[in-house]
Amino acid sequence: MIPRSGTFVLFIRHGERAPLPPDDPYADVDLTPAGYEAVGALARGLGGRLNWTAASPFLRCRVTARGLGHEPEDDTRLGRHGPWIADHAAAGGAFARLGTEGVVRAQVAGEALPGIRRPEEAVPILLSAGLERLKRGSGACVTHDAVLMPAMAWLFGADAADEWLSPLGGFSLELRADGPVAVWNGRERRC
Repeated sequence: MIPRSGTFVLFIRHGERAPLPPDDPYADVDLTPAGYEAVGALARGLGGRLNWTAASPFLRCRVTARGLGHEPEDDTRLGRHGPWIADHAAAGGAFARLGTEGVVRAQVAGEALPGIRRPEEAVPILLSAGLERLKRGSGACVTHDAVLMPAMAWLFGADAADEWLSPLGGFSLELRADGPVAVWNGRERRC
């Protein structure tokens, strides 16, 4: 996932988090010790190549971004409604009825859900969080599985979301001579 050279943005899920309380699926929980270790290993693998980080305002995303070497810039395109939610009240009904996994699976399957943007609207919003910062060099946008999985399905095919996205999983957006290209698992899509 880490390009060998050039300017890039990593769009990644936060590190492994503590369990969410059963009565609050939106709790703002921290990373586990293993999550912190994995973030440190990723930072070492990046070798100081990042110039910035941006994150969803949730603690687990902010500490992941900070662990990559830079104080994160909060960006609501990455979470706390993110790129998918057009109408919070209407989308809340879908989340209450289906749960987060059910909403993500429905999005991956191409279903239209009330209050939730279609991929052709939402993915450009997500990508803009990184594209707007590329002039400062390479960086990382840290977000959530529920933000990345439908985007990856739209960018790379539904099978990109067959497995639930692991902590620190995601894709890169590489700046090339002919423009930005999203890259995942050997697949590419111009953006």
